[in-house]
Amino acid sequence: MRCSPSTSRAAIACSAACLALLGCAGSLEHPERFAYLGQGPDAGPPGPPSDGGCDPVTDIFPLSCTTSACHSAQSQQGSLDLESPGLPKRLVDKLAHGGPGYIIDSKNPGQSVLLLKVTDNPPFQFQMPLGAPPLSSDEMACLQAWVQAALQ
Repeated sequence: MRCSPSTSRAAIACSAACLALLGCAGSLEHPERFAYLGQGPDAGPPGPPSDGGCDPVTDIFPLSCTTSACHSAQSQQGSLDLESPGLPKRLVDKLAHGGPGYIIDSKNPGQSVLLLKVTDNPPFQFQMPLGAPPLSSDEMACLQAWVQAALQ
């Protein structure tokens, strides 16, 4: 027995509608718990960046630090996550992994491991970003301003 094309289309549409209704989970009781999804990483308090437009969370980290198996929320090489919300505050006075110093040093910002690791003579052997060109002078200035702003 053969069905006409219009009968077949109606059956497919009815089946699709039933599947869609069965797959609906209903309403979310606490949508505020998921408000952060779809937003970019949290760079700290809202407002214009201190250097006139650069934000390392959006301009430097995604391209240079959180790619492949480096400092993303999933991989966290050296126990450093530069992707999850809460930056930069959660890095202030956090001990660096693999050597002495703080990722962002509140008492001596110029000695912050985050800044020193991108210089020509970094602590713990390797200059960051590893396997990529060094940060430009503008990117370094952006990172320095961001660290200073984190301590305000």
